[in-house]
Amino acid sequence: MLITKIIGCLLVIISTTGMGMFFSNELRCRIEDLKELKKLILLLRGDIRYANTPLPEAISGIARRHNGGYETFLSKVSSKLNELSGITFSQIWKEAVEQELTKTSLTKKDKLHLVQFGESLGYLDKDMQMNTLDLYINQLEDETLELSKTVKEKAYLLNSLGIMAGIFISIIML
Repeated sequence: MLITKIIGCLLVIISTTGMGMFFSNELRCRIEDLKELKKLILLLRGDIRYANTPLPEAISGIARRHNGGYETFLSKVSSKLNELSGITFSQIWKEAVEQELTKTSLTKKDKLHLVQFGESLGYLDKDMQMNTLDLYINQLEDETLELSKTVKEKAYLLNSLGIMAGIFISIIML
């Protein structure tokens, strides 16, 4: 009976520690996802500004060149834009964000900002698109910088909380 309790307590401690490690890893992955998103937006801005590429063609070009977590997202937006089905750019963008970015580490807030970015991007002239792109790049930089400053402390806190929660539950079980 005692051995069963000890094994149960060890399993609880191991599982809560694993949960803490999982959540701290999600923080690090979110930073990487935001950095990758920033690179894509910079590529989009460069294509629109310097090559005078229309928005649908710029997205299509980036979708062909990109091999990462946003590949399916960009491909979906590109294919929907090429269908010419009468759906607005903001609707296509929002649908792609909701359906294709579920496996990323982006939070609901990040996805909401991305949807708002798409809503303000699709119908503007070139200068306004550049301003919108620059504003969103600044938002991504600020968010990444803020996260980078606190990720070490938050990761340590989450790991510690996982271990402590396991110990606490084990004490209650005994």
